[in-house]
Amino acid sequence: MKINTKLSALCIAATLMSVAQAAAAAPAVTAPAEATQPGIASPAASAPAKVPAPAASASVTTPAPAQAPSVPAASAPATVADSAKAATPAAPSAPAPRPSASVAPAAAPSAPSTAKPSKPQPPSTSGPAAAAATSVKPTQLDKLNHESAIPLVLEAQSRYLYAISGGSTVGESFQWNGKSYRYLSEDIGTKTKLTSYLTQAYTKQASEQFVGKFFVEINGKLAQLDADGGNLLEFNRATAKMVTMTPVKRSYLLTVPYPAGTKQANEKITVNFEKVGSYWKISSAPHIIF
Repeated sequence: MKINTKLSALCIAATLMSVAQAAAAAPAVTAPAEATQPGIASPAASAPAKVPAPAASASVTTPAPAQAPSVPAASAPATVADSAKAATPAAPSAPAPRPSASVAPAAAPSAPSTAKPSKPQPPSTSGPAAAAATSVKPTQLDKLNHESAIPLVLEAQSRYLYAISGGSTVGESFQWNGKSYRYLSEDIGTKTKLTSYLTQAYTKQASEQFVGKFFVEINGKLAQLDADGGNLLEFNRATAKMVTMTPVKRSYLLTVPYPAGTKQANEKITVNFEKVGSYWKISSAPHIIF
């Protein structure tokens, strides 16, 4: 009886061990089956179910999202033609035309810039051609004719009016011999200065004749009667006609109009010229002309 009891106990123990082994072996087989099934079915959907298997699920799920954008990117150009256009701007060839376009506008203005100087050039060329007489300074006139004579007359008139008005400023007034006089401004305040100023347009003899008639010298300073002179004749509209001519002396008859509103007849004035050195000067005294 004891032997049978021991045998039965051993059998029971073996049975329990086999059952325990079977139970232990069962999860080991089912676990890989469950892991392989979600991995094959759908990696994206099984991502939450793979939390228990960190190593395998992480390695599988990580490439899956990387492949997911690559699949739509590959399928998009196959299905939609606009994907090719999207790929074109991605290439650096698209920005390349922009620099070339920016250079083109820079070259375009260069053409007008060269054209603009060419337009002002004709006026500048025609200007001196039309006004050849005025291109030479009146005080350095080496060729005298009926056209160049007028600018020299206008220069002489300007110097006459400056001197007869007392210069740049009205000087101090004083009484002398019962008459009111004023000093000339500093720049023409002596006989030497005034004569030098006038001889730029007049001969020395004509200048001295004018100074001796209208100015007095007091304590080395020039003074004149406290009065203004001048007339309404418009010498800028005068015309000249040569009357006599020698190599160094010439005479021109000037026709000088009054302002249109005065309705006065034109004046006829003879002006004499003389060549002093290389330049022509007016040999008529200023007060005789103006």
